[in-house]
Amino acid sequence: MTTRNHEDEREAMLQKLDHRLRMSAFSRRKLVGSAVAGAGAAAAGSFVGGRAVLAQDSAGGELDEGQIFFNSALSNEPSSFDWNADLYCNADVSSFAGLLTFDPDGNVVADWAETWEANEDASVWTFNLRPDNTGWSNGDPVTAHDFVWSYARILAPETANVYSFILYDVLHGQAFNAGNEVELESGMAVPTSEELGLAALDDWTFEVTLEGPRANFPQKAAYLACYPAHRPSVEEHGDDWALGDVPLVSNGPFSLDFWERGVKCELVANPNYWRAEEITLERVVDPFIPGDNQVNNFENGTGDQRLDWVALGATDYIRFQENPEQAELLRQYVYPGLWMLLPSNNVAPFDQLEVRRAVSKAIDRERLVQVTSGLQQPAFCMMPQGVYGFFEDEEIYAMQAFDPEAAMAELVGTEFEGGQNWPPITMVMRSDEEQYNSDLMANDIVDQLQQNLGMSIQIESLVENSFRPRLYENTDQLVWIRWWYDYPDPDNGYYDMFYGGKPVGQKRQLWENEEFDALTIEAKAELDPDARLDLYIEAERIIQEDVGYIPVVYRLDVYAFKPWVTNQPVNTQGFTVPDGNIFVRALAEYQISGREDS
Repeated sequence: MTTRNHEDEREAMLQKLDHRLRMSAFSRRKLVGSAVAGAGAAAAGSFVGGRAVLAQDSAGGELDEGQIFFNSALSNEPSSFDWNADLYCNADVSSFAGLLTFDPDGNVVADWAETWEANEDASVWTFNLRPDNTGWSNGDPVTAHDFVWSYARILAPETANVYSFILYDVLHGQAFNAGNEVELESGMAVPTSEELGLAALDDWTFEVTLEGPRANFPQKAAYLACYPAHRPSVEEHGDDWALGDVPLVSNGPFSLDFWERGVKCELVANPNYWRAEEITLERVVDPFIPGDNQVNNFENGTGDQRLDWVALGATDYIRFQENPEQAELLRQYVYPGLWMLLPSNNVAPFDQLEVRRAVSKAIDRERLVQVTSGLQQPAFCMMPQGVYGFFEDEEIYAMQAFDPEAAMAELVGTEFEGGQNWPPITMVMRSDEEQYNSDLMANDIVDQLQQNLGMSIQIESLVENSFRPRLYENTDQLVWIRWWYDYPDPDNGYYDMFYGGKPVGQKRQLWENEEFDALTIEAKAELDPDARLDLYIEAERIIQEDVGYIPVVYRLDVYAFKPWVTNQPVNTQGFTVPDGNIFVRALAEYQISGREDS
């Protein structure tokens, strides 16, 4: 039986979630809001978007004369501010802006495009930019030509953007990126950038022609991987344009003012941003503080090493709850994110399906909920609760349900029968993610696999700049990894994460399946939300039968904000929403009132 995440069918799921959330003080009432419709919503028509409509914390008293915010966004130093070439540059998300953006509920709203519309089958999208603007921080206008050039740069093979597949829906996008021949007017050939489905109809009208119907394309245009780059800067300075050695020209609500290597970045409000008059903060300080030190800097930091907000791990969450003053600082959010294991199907011992199945049945997800004090919830499919694409299917959920006896039974007839003869096994993971309880969960999973399968695993923790290149090598046995949703749609999980047709160097794992790939492509073009969800359910069935991944837990967050941070964005479910992967405009809302100097 399959239960879908529609408003009138979610009661049973919410009752279960309520029981799990009570231990961490998350309220079921806050989870009853409607799910984000995603690409199953309207396929065609015109869309007008002003600024995001926010329900906000009540404002404080008189605003401070100095509007400075100390941000906990950067646990590692940026590699650059070139979002257009490298989604994983680790820069401040407020430095650039795309055509569209997301509000705290995950709905697409206007950014540099004030209106947008699709043709009848959603295969052509037209974005109408704000005319006569001076939006780049140097006063240059943000035009349709910027997006034609920047989108082509994302796809250009020489850019080597590992997230270029975000624009594979653009006509000839994948062929251009991979160097494959396709049928063109001139015959079979590799398309050039001029033959992509990208056109500036005039300075303020950007038209995108896609490979077929794509109702969710505005969500991709709203994601920060589709931020533009300033073409004159790139052409003058090459890769150095976004390294802080020359003035960075950007088009977001804030622009880079100062980069002290190894210490911090400072940003100032961009007076040319289209919402500049509505933004209160004048300066943002981004100190580079590892995740395991951030709570200490929130409580005790001084100067430019203090923090005005922080994500709390399980231990600190309990400690803050027990202190009445600190408990007042707590905010909650059901973050659309998934933790998973990637067992490599091309590296022993996980090249054997029986071993992958054994591991999938040997993990008690409820135990991880307890280990993290309720800051995770068990996951059995790709999409988180409350997002279009989440479903409950008893048959699929049973495939990887915790059952130690069944796990050991999977090994019968292999050389590992009885939990014996395991080779040395290493699980790779990111370091500096203690605030998300990654280390607690990873160590507990290792302990469970030892107990239930006799499998001894060593953990290798890598900093972000080392972890990501290693991941794309596809040579590790087992990877503990998170997937924070980039846009709230199943396309971002099933296709962006697991599509097998991506070039070498863009795959997080080598698992692939032709039927699975075909379903993810078919689902892109399906405009009926129920029919589309059926395709994703079948894709989930395929990947779980072959254990291409092991969904483990969904992410729940608790943050602490200093009392002087007011006007915090809140979604319709009542959760405070800081900057993340989807919503990235919190800094444009915050106000400072009554800061205590330190």
